[in-house]
Formats: sequence, structure tokens, C-alpha cells
Amino acid sequence: MKQRLSDHLKLTFYLCLLTSGAIALFLKDSPASAGVLPLIYQISIAGYYGTLLLIASLLLLPVSAFEWTRWSLPLIGWVWLVYLALDLAVFNLYRFHLDWLMIQMFLLDFRGMGVPAFVLVLAAVLALLMLAFVAWLYASRRTGSAKRLPLFIAGLMLMPAGLAANSVINIWAAHFTRDEITGYRPYMPIYYPVESSSNAQAVSNWWPDLFPARHGQAIAVAGKTGGIVRYPLEAPLCSPSAEPPSILMIVLESWQADSLTPEIMPQLSKFAARATRFDKHLSSGAVTVPGLFGLMYGLHPNYFELFKSSPARYPSLFTETLHQQGYQTRVFTSSNLDGFSMRQLFFPRMPERNLMTEHSDELVVSGFLRSHDTKSDVPRFDFVFLTASHSPYTYPSSYAQFKPLPALKGGFAVDKHANNAPYKNDYHNSLFYLDALLGRVLDSAQKSGALNNSWVVITGDHAEEFNENGLGYWGHGSNFSRWQTHTPLLVMAPGQFAGKHESRLSLHQDIVPTLMQQALGCKGAVETYSNGVNLFHLPEHRGTLIASYMTRSEEHTSELQSRF
Repeated sequence: MKQRLSDHLKLTFYLCLLTSGAIALFLKDSPASAGVLPLIYQISIAGYYGTLLLIASLLLLPVSAFEWTRWSLPLIGWVWLVYLALDLAVFNLYRFHLDWLMIQMFLLDFRGMGVPAFVLVLAAVLALLMLAFVAWLYASRRTGSAKRLPLFIAGLMLMPAGLAANSVINIWAAHFTRDEITGYRPYMPIYYPVESSSNAQAVSNWWPDLFPARHGQAIAVAGKTGGIVRYPLEAPLCSPSAEPPSILMIVLESWQADSLTPEIMPQLSKFAARATRFDKHLSSGAVTVPGLFGLMYGLHPNYFELFKSSPARYPSLFTETLHQQGYQTRVFTSSNLDGFSMRQLFFPRMPERNLMTEHSDELVVSGFLRSHDTKSDVPRFDFVFLTASHSPYTYPSSYAQFKPLPALKGGFAVDKHANNAPYKNDYHNSLFYLDALLGRVLDSAQKSGALNNSWVVITGDHAEEFNENGLGYWGHGSNFSRWQTHTPLLVMAPGQFAGKHESRLSLHQDIVPTLMQQALGCKGAVETYSNGVNLFHLPEHRGTLIASYMTRSEEHTSELQSRF
């Protein structure tokens, strides 16, 4: 029995060693470590994977006592090593990691991937050799003596210690946007280190010299190279006008396109009569983070995780250009933008005093109106993000215009095919409330004359579903139907007084290039910094990529048109 235990832990130990070697190969082209802490972090990554292997090994320990099941660990270890080898080959060639979609394509249609036959033969031979090697490691008694058991245990105990170090460093680095640490993340496969903003300050207090409570510095020049991706490929040449326009961007949480009607949202419907209304507009996400990412970067959301790992290296070109042109950036929101590094990505240069975060949308709008009365000698970019229309849909009782209301908020969770009318009424009441708040904002801007030289962009981060398709889907983030991705877009250019309708497909990714070209005077190929196009020169046929937190969907013209 002791010999079996020794064989089991021996193999676990060597799997950890081989994984550590693979980590070194993944990191060989990463930025050189500048200091002791990044070096420690790189070493600690072995503890992250080693701990996962150790947990799997301990769970399989009972089966190692039986003759017919003792090969479970070698088999799983072999699959893991084959995966690492394949992913390393793909990463070295293409600079992205294997995912389940690629694995499915390889298994079901490898010819469609254009993989040469000799490569498949070579991969199969290497896999068989690796299987033989793992079997030899497990069966060999040369280093598997039970006398070595304490050595294997001691070596394996280093793995949780490495994970602890990895977690502490990453908690601090993720909160304080320390690119010298988080920049290693894209190089590692299936790597999800621990993050905890609430504990970051405690880490800094514990060892302030090693973990200073200081955010990383944003890149001074947009487009600085480094890392896996070059963004932008080429910085556009921008020449601001003599009287640069201000920009007001308003985003409503979970805003379904069909709700922009005079009955539900009379103020915005009135505003739409003098703006351009994009009737077929899709968000870049079915949830907030990819939706806002596409909105603020003009890029498909598949770039988000990469940029999130190094926010100081990849700030939004749009907000960087605003800064370079002397714009005053201000944010007014009832949401927390610190999560997912959104504030660091979107607004890295914004002073703390220009961020107003309140617990209610009414306080947010009141604060905006107070600050808007203050005259400014420089153009402004104001970002207003209101969230009353997010479940559980909050609003004063005086705005309960649509009835009946649900007896239990969120009751659809126990009956996916419940009558959706009460739930939509509740949702529409929250939008009716937000509409009244935005009416105050737009009236104030109109009376002050601010609209005469301002771009106004009003949209949603994504939409909201109420089982309209009869398939049991509610809320957002669960699929990519039109009900979760089709959100309104209203755009009013300076001096625009006549309303227009645009029936061609528009995307969140189109907003940045439009503002860059028409508000900021930028020249150059849009494709060097955006996946979108100018909203006023939309193509007839196009595709896009829409993301949730864990899944994404790539769709083309015929599929997109079928949504509407």
C-alpha cells in the first residue's frame, strides 16, 4: 500500500515538474522581469498549476489502491501534458491559446482547419511517446521507492505555498493595475489567478515596501509596443477644430430597443425626433463588461481579457486622444467601474475628483446637473451610466405607471414560462423613471446652449430578455438573441435639429471611430484601431462578435438580419 501511495505521489511530483518546465516555455517571450517581485510571481505560477494537479491527485488517491483503476492519474496526467504541448505549439505560432471551440473543430473537422496530414501524424506520434513516458514514470521503481515518499510530499507541499504567493501578489497587482505583474497573464493557458479588491489594501499595509498602494502608470504614448498585441497598429493623426465640441455619452443599463416608445420613454422619444436613430443597433455584449468595452474601444470584446491583464499598456485610444486634445473627462455613475479594471482601461488619466459615484441614479443626475452649471474653458467628455433599469428594477412608487406588477420580483426563476407582462411592466417603470431623469439632463443642456456644440450619444450597455422567444430565457448574459443584444442608439451631432432613421446594421464598435473622425478630427485607416466603421457610412453587409462573460458568438449578415 505504501508503495502504491509512493508511486501515486511520485507521478504527481513529476507532473508538477514537467508543468513548471512548460510554464518556462510559455513565458520565454514575455517581457523581461523588472525587479524581484515579477520574478517571484513568474515562479509562483508553478504553484498555481501545481496545486490544481495536487488537488486532482488527492481526489484520485482512493482509486490508486485498486489494480484496474490505478491508471486514472497517469491517464489524466497524460491528457494534461498533451494539452500543454498542443497549446504551447499553438501559442508560439499564433499567440492565442486553445479553447473548447478549437478543440471541437479539430476533433470534428480538422480538414476544415487546414491542418496538414503530416502534422497530425507527428502529433499522434508525440502523443503516444508522451503516453509511454508517463506510464514509465508511474511504473518505474528506480525513483519510486517508498523511502522517497517524504521527499515527494515535501516537494508537493511547495505547490500550495507557491499558490499563496501567487494569490497575494496578484490581489495587489490586479487592484493597483500593476502591469509588471498582470502582463504575464495572457501568456498562460486556462489561468485564472485569485483577485480580491477588498483585500488589496490589506496586502499593501502588510508589506508596503514590496506592495506599495500605488497604481501603475498609464502608457504615455498611445500605441506603445510591447506584449502580445500591438494597439493601435498605427495611431491616427488628429487635428482638433478651433472650437472642439463637447461629448456627452449616456448609457442605460439593460436597455431593450423595443422600450424606446413615447409611452414608456416620452422624453427620449422627443429627443430622438431631432437625433439620428439607429434602428438596428447591436451591443458588443450580452452583459455589461463586453458591452462597455466595445463602446469605449471600438473593438470586438474578445480583446478584453488581454487588455484587462495590462490596462496600463492598452488604455482606450479614444480616451487617450481626448486627453491629448485637452478634454476634461468626467464620469457620473451609480455603478462600480473598478471591477474588471474598467476604470483603469477606460479612464486611466481621469482625476479622482472627476469621478462621481452615488448609490442612486437621482443623486447621480443631480450631481451632473450641478457640475454642468459650472462653465469650462475646455471641452468636456461626460460619461453618464445609470443602472435603475437593472434587475430588480428600482424606481420611486410614483413612477409605477405600468401595472400589474409581479407579486414576487424575480419570480420567473421558479417558472421560466411565467406570464412576462408583470415583469416587463416592472422593467418599463424603471425606464420611465430614467427617462424623467434624462429629460432633466437634456432640458438643462438645451437651455444652457450646450447642445449647440456637443455630440450626444445615448445607448445601452446591452438589452434585457423576458422570454419573448418562449425558450425560457430571462434577463441578460444567457444567450445572444436580439432581446439581449438589440439596444437603442441615438446620436445627435452639433447643430443637428432634424431627426433621421438609419435602418442598416450598426454596432457598439462603430461609436469610437465615428467620434474619432467627426468630433476629434482624426485621419487615418479606422481598421488600425477599431473593428467598427463610421456610423454615417455603414456597409450593407458585415459581421460582428458578441460576448458574454464566458462565451462569445461570431455572426454574419444573414444571421444578424434575422434578429430584427
